[in-house]
Amino acid sequence: MNPFPSKSTRFRHRLFSGAFEALSHTGSFSPVLRAASRRCDIIKNISYAPDGKPAHRLDVFRPARQGSLRPVIMYIHGGGFTMCSKDTHRGIGQLYAANGYVVFTINYRLAPKYRYPAAIEDVALAYQWIVANAKTYGGDPERIIVAGESAGGNLTLMLGIAACFKRQEPAAQMIWETGAVPKVLLVLCGMLQVSDPDHLIPVCPRINPFSRKLDQQIARDVSRAYLGRDYKNPLPEQHLADPLLIMESGATPDRPFPLTYAMAGTHDILLNHTQRLEAALTKKNIRNVAQYFPKQGHAFHLLGLSPQAGIFWREHLNFLRREIQG
Repeated sequence: MNPFPSKSTRFRHRLFSGAFEALSHTGSFSPVLRAASRRCDIIKNISYAPDGKPAHRLDVFRPARQGSLRPVIMYIHGGGFTMCSKDTHRGIGQLYAANGYVVFTINYRLAPKYRYPAAIEDVALAYQWIVANAKTYGGDPERIIVAGESAGGNLTLMLGIAACFKRQEPAAQMIWETGAVPKVLLVLCGMLQVSDPDHLIPVCPRINPFSRKLDQQIARDVSRAYLGRDYKNPLPEQHLADPLLIMESGATPDRPFPLTYAMAGTHDILLNHTQRLEAALTKKNIRNVAQYFPKQGHAFHLLGLSPQAGIFWREHLNFLRREIQG
């Protein structure tokens, strides 16, 4: 039985899933990624959990020529918690590795078959494994960056919260107990509040009516798939699904919170989430950088179809060099 509840939802999921798969293959032929692939080594399908299932595997991308330990990037793919994988995002691993990072791109269990908190549990397991094993692959466990786009941005911010706020959720405790706080969080066009998707309606950017309606329906699909029947309201037992609400609360971190880089396009339905995150971090006196790219939609930086994508990557990699590589 198909776990998606309606024909229209199933169609949207097939359409977007197929598009991401196609883009991951066509992107491999771009001159930038061809050049990047020649400058890095890849170790595929390493199990980060005892069961060894495909959902619990990661790939390692590292510079082909490497002397000292390099900064680590743990990359968490997006896809609305329901699609994509480390394989659809292999170009990201290649690009970062070609610029001097040891990159761990992870799989995690997907909704609606595996709803909240399955993805969070898997991210916690992967983080534990990376902290313990980064040095084996040439990575510096003292310089870990956690990054992700869209749903991966949600999980990135969640991981930062779990590393710095002492919480009761089992997955959060797993992250806390590593004792490892990321140096930087990269929250890229993040979906940072999954519950109550209708909160996006009044703040949706002024794009054409068709795109607005489609984007709002996709947000509802994602929220329902990830949270199930209780998706319309923020609930205490699903608090980590809404890391933005935690950052907007009066809670204060028990450990220093990482430098956070956030970005979004100004035509992204999730633009308001990045703006709210910037405001919440600033209010808590947490160092942050936020960038907004004019007239760009969701995850524009992955498509490479706009000059703004090139601008993002140049500025983004320069930011990392300044902050991490010195």
